[in-house]
Amino acid sequence: MSSILDIYVSQDDNETMTVKLIGELDQLSLKSLKQEMDGKNAEEMKLLVFDLEEVDFIASAGLAIFAWYADCFKKRGLGQKLKVINCSEGVFSVFHLTMLDEIMSVSCAAESAD
Repeated sequence: MSSILDIYVSQDDNETMTVKLIGELDQLSLKSLKQEMDGKNAEEMKLLVFDLEEVDFIASAGLAIFAWYADCFKKRGLGQKLKVINCSEGVFSVFHLTMLDEIMSVSCAAESAD
């Protein structure tokens, strides 16, 4: 399986970062995502949003970055929030099967309109 992931990072202010992913998130593309996030100091954000509307495939290994930020934010105890939005039903099912949807805000595209 080819590992192609485009990453677009936008920052509305010093507290909110949105990361739009396009393509596939697996063990190989996870490395480039981690490098991009490390360079942007994403762990300092008050709100970190991952928009997965155009993610075609996510492997369980690709979930590691979301779990890492959820754990990091919890340990810091600064009220930071992580949101994963606009998931397709298939991508959401990976979060659900691994129970990550219980430790972070994960929503399908239809639910994200709020």
